[in-house]
Amino acid sequence: MTTHTDVTKDLARSLNSQRGNRKNFIGPITFELFCRIEVLYAVLALVIVVQMAATSGGYAAWFNVVGLVMVVHATLLMFYGLRKSFSPSLMRPASILTTAAYLLWPLALSPGESPYSWIWALALYGMLTPLTLYSAVGLVLHIVGFAGLYTASLIVAHLLTDTPLQGDLMSLYLGYLIGSCVLLAGFIGLIIDSAHDADTLYNETLGAQLRMYRTRDLSNQLQEFDKLVHDNVMATLLDASRQQGPLAERTKRLAERALGVLDEESAKTQFELPLTFQGLTEQVAEGVSPWNSRLRFSDIEARQAYPPADAESVIPSPAARAFVHAVTEAVSNSARHSGTRTTHINLLTEYRRPFRESRSAEPRSFIICTVTDRGAGFQMKDIDIRRMGVRVSMMHSMKEAGGEVRIESAPGRGTKVTVQWPGEE
Repeated sequence: MTTHTDVTKDLARSLNSQRGNRKNFIGPITFELFCRIEVLYAVLALVIVVQMAATSGGYAAWFNVVGLVMVVHATLLMFYGLRKSFSPSLMRPASILTTAAYLLWPLALSPGESPYSWIWALALYGMLTPLTLYSAVGLVLHIVGFAGLYTASLIVAHLLTDTPLQGDLMSLYLGYLIGSCVLLAGFIGLIIDSAHDADTLYNETLGAQLRMYRTRDLSNQLQEFDKLVHDNVMATLLDASRQQGPLAERTKRLAERALGVLDEESAKTQFELPLTFQGLTEQVAEGVSPWNSRLRFSDIEARQAYPPADAESVIPSPAARAFVHAVTEAVSNSARHSGTRTTHINLLTEYRRPFRESRSAEPRSFIICTVTDRGAGFQMKDIDIRRMGVRVSMMHSMKEAGGEVRIESAPGRGTKVTVQWPGEE
């Protein structure tokens, strides 16, 4: 499933960054780097295939299937890289193909043929998987695993081809493999870590900038409000209060009451301002933070079927509160009732026409959060109406705020809760 770079997706990925698992966070800089790594590895795969073709007489013809698969994989990598798209699922075949090639290599050699050739370089190709998907521990495990597989492959190849074991030559090629993989992992890994740091700084700076803009807008609105009150209402009341008699006393009491009402309304103003999708994302991340240890944020693998909404799209404050409450309630219910150790959460935005409206309808900005587990599940019809968390607290609150909550569940098949604003029912 493909991830495209855009501001809204970058903002939504702040969920992953707050979880603390940096390898699951792909910001714009890391994304651009991964696209270039795709192109780099496409070229590397083609170079290995060319070297393979140059020595094709030393092994069985059926082993050329490995080269064919590498060409297909390299083509896909080049296609995605040049299109500025990144697909995590496209990274996994590299290590699988390398493992399969090392296992099949001894069987493909002709009798008396030396097993020492280009095959060691496949480990460099296989490092694509841990470099883009796993942590430092995953890198080390892959290097050790490839080295062990290569050593075993050489030993078995000597036995099957009835050639004497050459310890010095084996050590030399094994040194090539380990040294090259370590240098590659260290160099590219350092660049990826630097890109992650830059993305984290970018995300934090962008969030701070958006908060500053919201604070500035709030301040401007309050200043305009104060100016309006001072120049009109208060000036009128002040003039009236300077008069003598019962009317003046009544005017003073009304002025005091008006000031009290204005104070209350000013206090409410901050909480009733609309919230941007970025601000809502931050509130969702804060709301689900008590369950971070069990959450798996799957934003980078979400299929984006529609263009993302603008990052500055706004949601009314009551709807934002209902949205955060519904997501938090869904995560809490999963933690308490699913019987599993993990809950998957995915947040995305879409810019499209509502599904049930005509083609002439104007596109709208949608924000959707999905909470999924593979736990015990339940029958919706068996839920007691008194279970306020499901029936009233989530569904009713979101409906009142103009959104919707959809719950899909079945015994033994887990539960999926989708919180969406605006609603379409």
